[in-house]
Amino acid sequence: MRKTTVRRLAMTGTAGLAALAGVLVQAGPAAAATGRSDACGTYACGSGTFTWGKKTLNGAMSVTFPCGKDLIAGQIRIIVTGTDGKQQYGSPHIVGKNGCGHYTVFNNLSWNQKADIKFFQVETSSTKGQGSSGFHKYLGNVVDNPLT
Repeated sequence: MRKTTVRRLAMTGTAGLAALAGVLVQAGPAAAATGRSDACGTYACGSGTFTWGKKTLNGAMSVTFPCGKDLIAGQIRIIVTGTDGKQQYGSPHIVGKNGCGHYTVFNNLSWNQKADIKFFQVETSSTKGQGSSGFHKYLGNVVDNPLT
């Protein structure tokens, strides 16, 4: 019985070492990190999900705004802050009045800049077309770059 116990321990030990060696041998580049910023309020709601590079972001954004509040458009854009302290705004992605009440998705978006990216967030907004009094804006949570 003692031989069996020793043999099982030896097999378990060998299997454990093989598994550990496999992890070490198979370990490649780290999986890409992804971050999400959500910006919601009474008049607009949206999110942006992006995969990080040191100087790049790739992903998608979506936005919706409610019907029945006399709103004529909703939009979403990204705000990116670099390690150089500069904050940059992406182009707005706009949904017209016919798009109210459901999410519109904007896929295959990318961002490139010279300085390393420190963080990003999204901004959603909607408008009644009446200047600033009919404009509603919401900032999403700040998402830090895990690579910087």
